[in-house]
Amino acid sequence: MKFEIGDDNDKALCVALQHEFMRCQDAFVDFARSAEELIMLGQDRQRAYRSYNAYARFIHHLYEFLMGAIMRDRRDTAAVHFEDAEREIMREAQRVLTNRREAIINGTAPAWENALSAYPESVPPSFAREFRRHRNITLGHVKPERRHLSLTAFYTDYHPFMYMIYSASRWSWGPREGPFPDLKEVTDFSVMVIKTRGVAVQPPVGT
Repeated sequence: MKFEIGDDNDKALCVALQHEFMRCQDAFVDFARSAEELIMLGQDRQRAYRSYNAYARFIHHLYEFLMGAIMRDRRDTAAVHFEDAEREIMREAQRVLTNRREAIINGTAPAWENALSAYPESVPPSFAREFRRHRNITLGHVKPERRHLSLTAFYTDYHPFMYMIYSASRWSWGPREGPFPDLKEVTDFSVMVIKTRGVAVQPPVGT
C-alpha cells in the first residue's frame, strides 16, 4: 500500500515501528541481564538457554524494525524482497559504522567511545545475509538447521554491527522521558472483564 509521510497509514506504521523497536530494546535488556549471569555465575544449560532466547529475540525484532523502516523510506508497505532487505541493511550498517569512525577522527565522539582501531573501515560483506539467516532460524521459523547453527559465532563476528544499528535507532524510536507512549490497540490490550453484547466475559488466564 502506497502512502505519504504524515497520512493515516504512515501514522499507523509509525506506531508499529515504535512498538517493534521497544520490543527490540526489551530483548536487548533481557539479553544483557542474562549474559551477565552467564559470565558471573558460569556456563550452564539453563543460563545459556535464556541468553540464547533473549539474543534471538533481539535479532528478530531488530530485523523486523529495519523492514518497517525500509517500508517507510519507500512510502510503501509492500513486503521487502530479501535481496532488497540485505542491500538496505548493509547500507544502514555501513552508514552507522562510518559515522562512528568519523566522530572519533574529528574529535566529536563521546568520552566513553572506543578507539578508532575497534572499528573496521567497512562492514563484512556477509553481515546482512547472516543477520537474515539467523533471524529466520533462531526464532522466525522452526527448522532442523537450528540444532547446528551457531549463534555464538554470529555474536562473535557481528554483534558490534548489530549494536551500532540498534544504538543509532534508539535516538529516534526508543522510549522518551514522560508518559508511556500511546500505542493504540497495543497499549489498550486488557485481560480485565469485558462486555460483549451486554454480557460480562472474563477471558481465561493461565491453564
